[in-house]
Amino acid sequence: MEFRAILLRPKGPLTEIPKADTLFGAIASAVAMLYDNRAVEELVDAFKAGARISSAFPYLNDTFYLPKPLSVELMDFEVKYEEAKRIRRARYLDVKNFERALRLEPFEVPEINVHAKVSVPRVVLDRVTSESALYFWDEVRFREGAGLYFLYSGPDDVFKDYIEPAVRLLGDTGIGGKSTWGFGLFEPEFSRLKIDAPGGEYEVTLSNALPTKKPLLWRLFKKGGWSYGERKPKLTFIAEGSIVKNDPGRFEELDLGLPFKVHIYGLTFPVPAVLPDMGGSK
Repeated sequence: MEFRAILLRPKGPLTEIPKADTLFGAIASAVAMLYDNRAVEELVDAFKAGARISSAFPYLNDTFYLPKPLSVELMDFEVKYEEAKRIRRARYLDVKNFERALRLEPFEVPEINVHAKVSVPRVVLDRVTSESALYFWDEVRFREGAGLYFLYSGPDDVFKDYIEPAVRLLGDTGIGGKSTWGFGLFEPEFSRLKIDAPGGEYEVTLSNALPTKKPLLWRLFKKGGWSYGERKPKLTFIAEGSIVKNDPGRFEELDLGLPFKVHIYGLTFPVPAVLPDMGGSK
């Protein structure tokens, strides 16, 4: 399998590592700025028809990392206890070990030193009394040669007409919160990434998703946020690395009192994976 890889070479810190719903929301906003809301609807239709983006994952120089498939947590680890514990705690694997994990073959967990979350002290002034107060702000910083990337799968015209120009705009305007402070700015680079995946009926999703069926293996989290100054309700997503079967995921359309509907991206980004015998369950 070969996908387009969109590298986000950071110009500074980020507030967080963006997931697929955040990336799609940023891309849709950029499309609206470049074109109009009709173009956003065309973009949504293209994704409903099969286009996909993943969440953002780290890279370091020429090494790309992907989320650990949860299927490996069903393996019988014929390793020492400490190594088994390290495998279960791992968040990312490099591509080669990710491909082995997809097949439930023995794999290694790489040492990853790509980014760090740092608490930075800041001062706020009371507008009435002018008194100052200290608070701490968390930001994600990257080491030299490191950054983020996400994957795209779908028609070339959708990529060239919407994704690429939107990403170029976002490089100058930022992704995520506090972009007016210089957060989330990046230099885009467009490449490709191959993943040697096995055949099979199960898939690991490389995006956080809103499933339409019960996943086979999953981790859940709730996520809300803001859109055009309006608070979005918290939705329950499955995390990257979860295992699904024939589930495309879905968009959630929200009416926030704006002149248009807000589309929350919850599509899966499926890559085939092997599961151990689960007692004949389908």
